[in-house]
Amino acid sequence: MKRIITTLLMIATLMILCVGCGKGSKDVSGTYKITSIGGQSVADLQKQYDDAGMDVKIADMFKMELKSDGTFTMEYSGESQSGTYKVDGEKISMTIDGDTQEGTIKDGKITLGEGDDSMVFSK
Repeated sequence: MKRIITTLLMIATLMILCVGCGKGSKDVSGTYKITSIGGQSVADLQKQYDDAGMDVKIADMFKMELKSDGTFTMEYSGESQSGTYKVDGEKISMTIDGDTQEGTIKDGKITLGEGDDSMVFSK
């Protein structure tokens, strides 16, 4: 009986340790689309473009794909750039050609820049 209880306690301890280890390494890979530029929603910006008679689809202009190997591709109006990224908690660092941009990643949203210079991408 002692051996069974000891074995169960060891298994429970290992399970708790494994759950704790998984928290720091969340998978953020996937495709993200632009949802806000400079604090304005893409829907509001799109309405302004539509009202001005401009045939531009803002949501289709910006796209970002984060891959599980730590690389990413950013697309803007048919142009594409690739780089690497690192996630540390809710912070994300994205590097293209030696230039690093810091941002946050939370609840499936990546925010780069601040205020009028901000861009928000959502999964």
